[in-house]
Amino acid sequence: MTRNRQASGDGEADKVRRLPSRSPASQNARTRRGTARGARPTDAPPREPGRYESRSRSAPARRDRPFVEGIQSSAQPPLRVLSSTPRSPKVQTLPAVPADRRRDEPSAQPRSPLVRFFTSWQLWVLVATTGCVGAGVLAAALLFKLPALPNCPSIFWPTASASLRIYCAQLASNKQTVDDLLEAIALVNTLPPNHAMRPEADRHIAQWSDDILKLAEKAFHKGDLQGAIAIAERIPDNTPAFAQVEQRIQSWKETWATAEALYKQAEEALFDDDPTKAFDLAVKLLDVDNEYWKTTKYQEMVDLVTASREDGKKLAQIRRMARRGGASNLLEAIALVQEIKKTSPAYPAAQRLLNSLGKDVLNLADEYLNRRDLPGAMDLVRKIPEGARVQAEIQDFTALAQARAQAWDGSASDIEAAIAQALRIRRDRPLYGKAQQLISYWRVELQDLVHLSRAQQYADLGTVSDLRAAIAEVNNIPQGNPRSREARRLASRWTADIELREDRPTLTQAEEIARAGDADSLQAAISIARQIGSGRALSAEARDRIQTWQQQLVALQAPPPVEPVPVFASRPSDPVVLDNGLPSTLRTVPAPSPASSPDEGNPRDFASVDRSTLQLAQSAASAGTPSMLISAIQTADRIPTSSTQRPEADRLIAEWSDQVLQIAQQTAAESLEGAIAIAKGIPPRTPAYAPAQLWIEQWRQQSLNANTVQFPNP
Repeated sequence: MTRNRQASGDGEADKVRRLPSRSPASQNARTRRGTARGARPTDAPPREPGRYESRSRSAPARRDRPFVEGIQSSAQPPLRVLSSTPRSPKVQTLPAVPADRRRDEPSAQPRSPLVRFFTSWQLWVLVATTGCVGAGVLAAALLFKLPALPNCPSIFWPTASASLRIYCAQLASNKQTVDDLLEAIALVNTLPPNHAMRPEADRHIAQWSDDILKLAEKAFHKGDLQGAIAIAERIPDNTPAFAQVEQRIQSWKETWATAEALYKQAEEALFDDDPTKAFDLAVKLLDVDNEYWKTTKYQEMVDLVTASREDGKKLAQIRRMARRGGASNLLEAIALVQEIKKTSPAYPAAQRLLNSLGKDVLNLADEYLNRRDLPGAMDLVRKIPEGARVQAEIQDFTALAQARAQAWDGSASDIEAAIAQALRIRRDRPLYGKAQQLISYWRVELQDLVHLSRAQQYADLGTVSDLRAAIAEVNNIPQGNPRSREARRLASRWTADIELREDRPTLTQAEEIARAGDADSLQAAISIARQIGSGRALSAEARDRIQTWQQQLVALQAPPPVEPVPVFASRPSDPVVLDNGLPSTLRTVPAPSPASSPDEGNPRDFASVDRSTLQLAQSAASAGTPSMLISAIQTADRIPTSSTQRPEADRLIAEWSDQVLQIAQQTAAESLEGAIAIAKGIPPRTPAYAPAQLWIEQWRQQSLNANTVQFPNP
């Protein structure tokens, strides 16, 4: 039977081999699926080669039937032969599965790793856990995150709130410096009294003002009396601590004066070689209410007392030498101090003394600069040794000396360059205060230069009114300013120039009138010369002329000397009868001839004098200034009304008075006070006098309602 099956199987196999074969890929896939489904144990016998495998899981009963029967009983196409090798007789053949049933079975293809990863429950548990933890961490970070702090320096304060002002003021006050505390007070002090946060602001202001006073007290105890006073004086007057400032400053000054007196007495005791007394006085410094005197100065005095006798004597000698002053004494004192060795008990005191001597040399060099001796000052500074520990002061002094030397040239550009150089000295430098003083001085000098330049421009125009404007400009420079002396000198020179221009024609007129030599001319010349007041440029010359003319006038008014004439002469032997019937022996003074009768003598030519007076008046009026026109009017008015020159004089007086009034009206556009002064000079009997009074009244009203005209600040 087995052979029959094998034979029939072989025959059927030949039939199957004639079927169309499938592709190698499909054949391999089916082979793998068949292998997976028909897996056998390892000890099972191998399958018989050449048989077909069934792909159906739903027909296990057909496995024992041959493949040919399946082909004959089914209408489906036959399956492809797996192998041509005959199967082993021990292995049962699998029944064939119809093709339609294979299509209905679900595909058992395996899923890819990526799909299995995204569909696994472990992934989604991990995602959910991570999301919850991240949300919690983010929420905690948002809760614990501090709000951003405001940037106080970049805040626009006019629109800042009160709370922001107080916050920034507190930040500034935490620095505990004078400038920051004052800035803090200024920030919150702008709150109105009815503000809700004003009480809190007042409380802070009281605290900060007390802090400033404490800083001043700390500076006082550090030995800086002037610095403490300067800090205390910066406390605003509307703070509670301001009431204590004056009392505290007075207390500091008294304490400082007491300590200085004790220290000076101790020094004098050392100079007198009495260290016991010096030590007793040094102990009294411990009772002074100042830490600087209790510690530093006390220790300094103790060091001096405990020094050896030789070093003590040497220090006393050095101090006496330094008191005498002078460059040679100071430099010699510095050389003696440097001889004291480091092992000496007096070495610390010697070093402090050396520092003091170095500062004394700097002060002396500053005096050289005040005398504009730059080479001498710099040579003196270079001789200060490094052991004096004033290198920073020397650097600042050198910079300021160069700036001061540059400002000596006096021009505005040089002064501005000096200011720029002095501004390089920072606040923490030892000579910062000196630099600020010089900067303030030079800035005032720049303002003075502006006034002087403007005044010089006025004076260059040359007229009397321009000179007066120049004088008014330099008078704007106060006494004590850097250029006040120059301003007074220029004002004096221009005033003398004005007085010469105004008074020279008057004196010349008087001299012309006095040349006639008669009493009336001299009297008129004296009256004209007396118009020149005392203290003016020509007052001395006018007094000399007046004195000379008065002497001439006295000489003219004195009676002529009477010469003795003998009445009787020697009698001759023969008398002679003269023409008039008198004997010749009787000589008398001859009677005046008819030609010399006073009624018929040589009369004075007054017309020529009046013409000369009128010419002098015209000469004075030709200057065209108000003062000269008024002088011309007064000169012409002296011509008598009976003179033939009087009508011409009246015409000129009217013309000149109108000119004076016109000048006053023109001056009113620039200066009402000047116009009033000019109009007041018009004589009363002139035609322009009445209109001038009306103008004066009008200008006075305008002057009361108008603002004072000032030059803009430079």
